[in-house]
Amino acid sequence: MSLDVSWVLSPLMALPGVTRGVVLSRDGLILGGSADVTTETGERAAAMTSSVLGAARALCDGLSGGSEGGVVDIVISADSGYYYIAPAGDRAAIVVAATGAVNVGALAYEVQLQVQKLIKALDEASAARVQGVRT
Repeated sequence: MSLDVSWVLSPLMALPGVTRGVVLSRDGLILGGSADVTTETGERAAAMTSSVLGAARALCDGLSGGSEGGVVDIVISADSGYYYIAPAGDRAAIVVAATGAVNVGALAYEVQLQVQKLIKALDEASAARVQGVRT
């Protein structure tokens, strides 16, 4: 995908305590990043986040016997703050870094709002690529 969806991060970057964000494809390619994320940092974060999501899906599937739904979000608590990961359907995900001062509940809510917008944008971009479909 060559679609730049960095815009989805703007509302998240406005939250107190959020420092960086990356949007990635399911296979770990960077689709967008916050202004201070270099290409190298974004690519590394995208690849690692894709791996974390894959491991989380496998863990949930393995422990639930395959009866549970998909991963909704992952919150990593670290000495430096929080890392919040949310899949956006089966094609993408958002990951944001935040300080320990962030309101995790507000962050979770806002990320899920942006996930829905990202899913819609990716669906529209896919439909536009299908011959004969106009959006």
